[in-house]
Amino acid sequence: MNMKPIEDYFGSKAHKPFYMVVGDKEYGEAIDSLKSRAISILHISECCKNIDKLPDLDAMREKLETADVSFSYNNIVMLGLGEYLALSGNKRSNDVLGELKDYNLGNAQVVLLLRCVETQVRALVKNDKRLVESGRVAFGEDLTTSLRFKFSDPGLGIYKINGVKNLLKVLEDGANNEISANTVMEFRDSLLPIQLVRDSYEAIAKNISMDEVPKEYGTEDMWGKFLTDLQDKNFKTDKLFEEYGFADFQDADFYGLLYGDEYNNWLFYIYLVMNAKAYEGKYLGYVLKNSKGLSSFKREILCAIIAIPHTNAEYQEFYKERKRLLSHYPESEMAPFVNENRVNISESVYKLTDNTLVEKQEVIIWIANNGLPENLGEIYPDLAAYNNRYPFNGNGLDVRFAARITAYFEKYKELKLRNRLSEDFSTEVDKLALERIYNRLPKRDELVKEKNDGSTQLFWIDALGVEYLGYIVELARRRGLKVSIEIGRAELPTITCENNAFFSNWPEDLKHPKEEELDEIKHKDKGGYYYSAKNPYPIHLAKELEIIEKAVNDVATTLGLRKYDRVVIASDHGASRLAVLRHKEEKYETDTKGEHSGRCCKFFPGCDLPFAINEEDRGYIVLADYGRFKGSRAANVEVHGGASLEEVIVPIITFSLNDSSFVVTTVDGEKIKADYKKGIMVNLYVNKTIRDTLTIGYENKRYQSERIDDNHFKVAIPDIKRAGTYPADVYLGNDLVGHIEIKAAGKSADMNDDFDDLF
Repeated sequence: MNMKPIEDYFGSKAHKPFYMVVGDKEYGEAIDSLKSRAISILHISECCKNIDKLPDLDAMREKLETADVSFSYNNIVMLGLGEYLALSGNKRSNDVLGELKDYNLGNAQVVLLLRCVETQVRALVKNDKRLVESGRVAFGEDLTTSLRFKFSDPGLGIYKINGVKNLLKVLEDGANNEISANTVMEFRDSLLPIQLVRDSYEAIAKNISMDEVPKEYGTEDMWGKFLTDLQDKNFKTDKLFEEYGFADFQDADFYGLLYGDEYNNWLFYIYLVMNAKAYEGKYLGYVLKNSKGLSSFKREILCAIIAIPHTNAEYQEFYKERKRLLSHYPESEMAPFVNENRVNISESVYKLTDNTLVEKQEVIIWIANNGLPENLGEIYPDLAAYNNRYPFNGNGLDVRFAARITAYFEKYKELKLRNRLSEDFSTEVDKLALERIYNRLPKRDELVKEKNDGSTQLFWIDALGVEYLGYIVELARRRGLKVSIEIGRAELPTITCENNAFFSNWPEDLKHPKEEELDEIKHKDKGGYYYSAKNPYPIHLAKELEIIEKAVNDVATTLGLRKYDRVVIASDHGASRLAVLRHKEEKYETDTKGEHSGRCCKFFPGCDLPFAINEEDRGYIVLADYGRFKGSRAANVEVHGGASLEEVIVPIITFSLNDSSFVVTTVDGEKIKADYKKGIMVNLYVNKTIRDTLTIGYENKRYQSERIDDNHFKVAIPDIKRAGTYPADVYLGNDLVGHIEIKAAGKSADMNDDFDDLF
């Protein structure tokens, strides 16, 4: 920079201010040059009486008037005045610069090193040529400036520079480009660009990109807390979100991150929005795109699936992801979704999961009204397992007897789910009431007694009927347990007080505490299920399955801890839902009143009902059809005490740990060919010599194997007629001992392979 105009001024006898106008570059050069000289510096910032007050110009004038005695040197340079005037506006600049033009400095000389007011100084020169003639003004070669400002309210605490005084100090040191400061002052007429950060959101947006996060997504209070957090982390969002545990959240954490502490939940949503690109093509991304704020997001994560047809290409992945995300949602949060999901009946069942009891019950309601959905195994695997056909074969059962009760319970479960009693089934019940085929079965007490070997625990589940056997076998399969099932008959009447000897006679130290909740579910007073014309659906079944699953989990834990070699689950009696739906009242109103909703009563002479069983020795009359004695209180959930098959036939289920050293595999699996007429033939390898009959269970049927040698067997499965992979169970006798996958190729593929081998 050319310093000669300043040197000439200091060498003259002029004692009025000198105007030196420069740009950013020459400002710094001038300061460096002047500091090497014998001069004093007057900072305009020193005239601020408070950290966030404008300079007091009276104080400035006083300093100028006494400059010749107040400063070490009479050659003085004033810094910061030009920038302050530029912030104050054109009028203020013209007034102050015009006043100083004729200011008498006594014996001192003052250089006004000015930035940002070139236009105002040139206007001053134009109006008073004496400034040039007296050598009291000079313009640098490059007058450009890049100064611009961002100001925020001090309460937000966004920036490091606090107050006008400190801002001017920075400017006096030659700072340029963008300068940010906290101040309450408003420079409405500024000649320089100013951005006002008026709230927390704007403060955040000035430091990080908020293009994807509109201001309306949060309240000022939330943005304020977010701003404070960001300041602590120097606006490094990755560090902040990592500290809150958002960066590596798991699906199971989702509910906890969205519900709980209000700010934490909101911040998690902001994290998701800011990282929305990472979820493109996923259900979470779809929801983020369709939500506008946290409340909207909470609703959409539940309900956005409703609007997506299940036939859409992305639906299955969306459904699975949503199920994982919502896996820990409570009933209360899922209930609004269940209600809203009822709009489109044909689509609604596809949107339900088995995460919550309220959804499970909704599946049951849907089935009662519409029949079994094709995707039951996907949305409610436990209910599908309950509904599976369970074949009552083995254990020396007569084939015809086994087939009849198999068909009976398959139909019973279907009607229980549909909450209706068909005429055909009612007729079959009446036939069985006369035939009483359950008498062919051994008594339950005899079967249980045989299990008492000193290392077996007995687990009594009150009211566990054989309708649940398919489900229990599936639970055992999932947990890798070996399971063997026998069926027996309860004592008549099928009430607990007449059917508890099997448990009371068992050694005390080998008993599991009695499970009574299943029985209580079936009685409205204890279970809490009140059916009516408006609410006729058998939704109690969902809770029944949960109780049974918990019991099997307890069994698996007991066996895993090696407390016992085996655990036997047995029951006092079953129960009937369909007897409740029959609404049949018999002609007799006994003095003793009917017990257990009229399914049995104290013995009285002269009863001529064909479906009644007179147990005079035991002191009871028991109904074997679906009737009830007049005057009894009608049940409205399920009932027991009578002699229908579902009340009398009870399971004895033996669990044990599988022998992990026992291996069954398919031989030459790639050569298994499916024939649409004959099915398949599977060759099996067994690593141990076995004495029991080996059978394969597929689609609720058992297929007996033929022994080839000690380690090899073959089994025909005519029901597998197409190429594919089929899961199957392996049984030794009645014990479920393992699982295999059968990979079958089509016969046409075999022909093509043979053709290819010719070349």
